[in-house]
Amino acid sequence: MIKLRKFTFPILIGIFLLIMTACGGDDDSATTSSSSSGSESSGSSSSTGSSGSSSGLVSEGLSFSFQYACINRTLDPCELMAAPGGLVDMIKERTNGQVEIEISSFPELGLGGPDTLRLIQDGTLGMAEIYSGYVGGDYPPIDAANLWGLIPDNEVNLEVIDAVHDAVSADMLARFGAVVIGESYYPNNYYFSGKPLRTVADFEGLKTRSHSTVLADLLNGMGADAQFMAFSEVYTGLERGILDAAVSCGGCGAGLRWYEVTDYLVGPIVALGVTYISMNQDRWNEIPADLQTIITEEVAAHSKRNRSLVVNEWTVSGVDDNVAGGMEYIEFSPEIKVALRKASIEQVVPNWVERVGGVDTDAVKMYNEFVAPLLGVSIGADGQAVEN
Repeated sequence: MIKLRKFTFPILIGIFLLIMTACGGDDDSATTSSSSSGSESSGSSSSTGSSGSSSGLVSEGLSFSFQYACINRTLDPCELMAAPGGLVDMIKERTNGQVEIEISSFPELGLGGPDTLRLIQDGTLGMAEIYSGYVGGDYPPIDAANLWGLIPDNEVNLEVIDAVHDAVSADMLARFGAVVIGESYYPNNYYFSGKPLRTVADFEGLKTRSHSTVLADLLNGMGADAQFMAFSEVYTGLERGILDAAVSCGGCGAGLRWYEVTDYLVGPIVALGVTYISMNQDRWNEIPADLQTIITEEVAAHSKRNRSLVVNEWTVSGVDDNVAGGMEYIEFSPEIKVALRKASIEQVVPNWVERVGGVDTDAVKMYNEFVAPLLGVSIGADGQAVEN
């Protein structure tokens, strides 16, 4: 009995240690194995993105695919996304193929543009490029960053875009369930015209393709006859004489070879186009946080590259490509620049105030707070534009 008691305590200790090992040992082993496996996977099959962070994923086994509705495949921002090493490739690479994006376009999907925000809202589009010019008739506040005719140069234009970004993004989410994850940028707009536009009188009665309500107000304020036409249909409209001129970014028109059906490139109208890379909120919320982080990092890198190219390359090449195609480039005269600003103050801004619902709306308050100090034009109590 004494000998048995002598061994009882060590035996109990041994049993207790075995029980502890059985309860806790597998968890520790699984954690170590999982961590080790994750490290190996991160080192061998994934890469560091443009932000410099590793793509070690915790959402393995899940996959998501999106069709991104771009305005047109021929446009520089869309081509940049789809290019080797561009946004589509980087997201696929950094998520180990778990998130795939296929670039499509408005013409391929039968979209005109004005309905894109509503199609994001109802889930028909999971991911799309939202351009203020197209949806501004339905959702006027988005035009706060793009009131044509008031912007003096590209630097100020980008400041205006940045100033209203957070407010517009929050409003798009609240109203339409559209999650803005980044931006694309388009270079300055020009008149593609069949006749030279050297004086204000040359604009009188000019049947001109417009792609936004705000632009139409500017064109009409200059004496032209603004007509909305889908981007893909403009070439035929110019060729057949349905249009006398069309307004678009230099590279945009060159991409569809408008230089074949017009003779003069006139401008620029300083208006860098910003489009919002947006996703349906429900689709976005389906994506785990680690994959969302990768997507937002890569979209931010795309937006940064796109913005740099607009300022340093695309604005210049937009003119050069059209001149190489046979067009004559005519810069706006001081007289025309004064007339553009006058048309904006007298027509563009007051009409926009009316569309957003008046001076007491959040949109007008947003403009006066963020945009007016940059442009030197505020909106008075009567809804009219006032130079500061």
